[in-house]
Amino acid sequence: MPSNPIEHKTPSETADTHKMRTYFQDVDEGAVKVLAEKYGDLVPPERLEHMANQPTRFETPTDFEKNYRAIFGQPPEPGLTGYTERGHPAHVSTEDMAGVPETVMHERLHQLADPKAERILGTKLCEGITEDLAIETSGQEPEIGDSVAYREGRASAQVLRNTVGEEAVQEAYFQGETTKLKARLKI
Repeated sequence: MPSNPIEHKTPSETADTHKMRTYFQDVDEGAVKVLAEKYGDLVPPERLEHMANQPTRFETPTDFEKNYRAIFGQPPEPGLTGYTERGHPAHVSTEDMAGVPETVMHERLHQLADPKAERILGTKLCEGITEDLAIETSGQEPEIGDSVAYREGRASAQVLRNTVGEEAVQEAYFQGETTKLKARLKI
């Protein structure tokens, strides 16, 4: 009996699997390229290179939960479709295929964020900025009735961006530099 699960698949199933792998790879490589072009001047070259050299891991919902539990010791929160640990590949669940491109963009942005960004901005605001930038970059603004990740954090991110300006927020998020942010908030 063959031990390779591919050998058990029909030619049509094998072709479909190849198409999905190609789709995921194209989405991931496209996100890396767009983010490097848009934010490459704000991020150190080694962080860009590291992101490009860590392909996203696309996982079935079962594998996604299993891998999340292995890292964090608990199941993912309901609705979580991606996660990234600094220095490691992003993990994206394939449960919601329509949301995969935006989730990839979100997780790739985490890889570009300065290591101090979450400490500087706080977890909720950092997630909100990440989500806001991901939606803006992907051009996938949620429609009325769509579930929105980090709704409160995203609203706070938009208020902050409108208050202090894009440049101050991007410098804090991508570079850990808070001079403009503090000056504009008069801290």
